[in-house]
Amino acid sequence: MPWTPPLTRSGRSALVPDGPWTYVLDTIAVYAEGDPSKLEEALPDGVKATEELWFYLADIVSFSPKSPELNYEAPGLLQYREAAVFVKVELDGVCYAYCPFMYVDSDVSLVRGLMAGFPKKIAKIDITKDHELLRFKKLGGVASRAGYGLMKMIVEPERNIDKLPFDDFGPWLLRRYFTPIGVDELVKFVPKVKYGSIREGKGEMKVFSGINDELDLFEPTKVKAGYAYSVLIEPEEIKVVKKLV
Repeated sequence: MPWTPPLTRSGRSALVPDGPWTYVLDTIAVYAEGDPSKLEEALPDGVKATEELWFYLADIVSFSPKSPELNYEAPGLLQYREAAVFVKVELDGVCYAYCPFMYVDSDVSLVRGLMAGFPKKIAKIDITKDHELLRFKKLGGVASRAGYGLMKMIVEPERNIDKLPFDDFGPWLLRRYFTPIGVDELVKFVPKVKYGSIREGKGEMKVFSGINDELDLFEPTKVKAGYAYSVLIEPEEIKVVKKLV
């Protein structure tokens, strides 16, 4: 069965077809530190912020074995760009990567993410298109929405590494919130990941704020490093860990 309307007997008109979904990302990211007292302004009660932050912008291809034809008949439906920030947090003595803001340029990705608890909005996202035959010394990306900036990053990959600092944040923690139907819960999302190349180097990060996006809460106090990497992600476990209402 499809995951969302519009519903027809064939199921071919659904915005989000049936899964399971696999994602391949070409990503640039910045590892940074922020002010925990500000970060907690965007966290649920009981979730404690550390100072660690992970920003990324990604070019993504998604795939479901239930609808393989979409990737060649209508590739624009399942290929999109994404920008996000994660905060390393603690809940009941366990560390998680909590996602307070995420942006995409696809309605399929938007609705598919909201169902799991990813706090997605539509935005314009531009990323340097790197290629193995033309490696740039610097890669950059910008995200904006409704005429104002959201985030801008530049990374300068210098060396190959085997692991990302983000791997040590823990499983992902999401807040699934649909107040009209009384849903407010914390969801644990455990990704199964497989990396391609990972390159580390210098990073620059600027965070902006707009009338509908309080990203100034995540203004870095220190940028630790920048990264460029490719990764395949499959959901391994999605479950509710705490109900907030």
